[in-house]
Amino acid sequence: MLEALRELRLVESERLLLHEARDPARLRRLRDAMEEEGVQSHPVIVTPHGDRYLVLDGAHRVGALHQLGCRLVMTQVVEPPELVESWNHLLRGGDVLPALRSLESVEVSGSGEGPYLARVAAAGEEAFVRAREPGLLPEVRALWEVQGVFPEEVRRVAPGEPVELSPGGEELVSYRDFTVGELVEVVNRGGELPAGITRFRVQSRVLGVRFPLEKMMDSEVAARNGELEEHVRSYWERSRVRYYEEPVVMFE
Repeated sequence: MLEALRELRLVESERLLLHEARDPARLRRLRDAMEEEGVQSHPVIVTPHGDRYLVLDGAHRVGALHQLGCRLVMTQVVEPPELVESWNHLLRGGDVLPALRSLESVEVSGSGEGPYLARVAAAGEEAFVRAREPGLLPEVRALWEVQGVFPEEVRRVAPGEPVELSPGGEELVSYRDFTVGELVEVVNRGGELPAGITRFRVQSRVLGVRFPLEKMMDSEVAARNGELEEHVRSYWERSRVRYYEEPVVMFE
């Protein structure tokens, strides 16, 4: 059986550390879809941290399962990444630099020397945003204020993906990277990042498991993990598992 399938595990929801916020509308849509289907299709990607797990991808799934009364969450447990990447945000229909310069929590300059919180690139212009107050939590609070001046239309762009900005109408915002330790510190100190900043690469991401929600309503972890193992094995033995090495483009 593929090694990635051995990484699947049911975990009590209270052992999961969530480091980013959730969008209420997206959470509602996902909850309704999961309730209609009666299954969790895609595992939540987590990495161990002591006796708990940091959620790398799947915060909305965790929230939807909680609202549906599930006490267990299907996860794929992966090794912790050395560095957490950040999405770039392509903004359309607004000029955010004047709004950013008006914020009291940040300073905006044209100098890229030294660490910065965010970089804003427009056609023919580049600016760097830094939190005025030092420390991790002040930086997180500043990120919330930065995103608060964004226009409605924001598209996530993967690091390294080429983007050609149209003059007078588009800006590309890139963020500083975080470590796993920093994300855990944010959670432990009662903070959370805005949604859509952190990005994690998983070598073999498992999708479409379709494990029944009715088996995730209690905390009988050992018994339910045995049932998950049998569920996965039945798919494997019936040749209903496919492995793809090439990149995948998914419509959400």
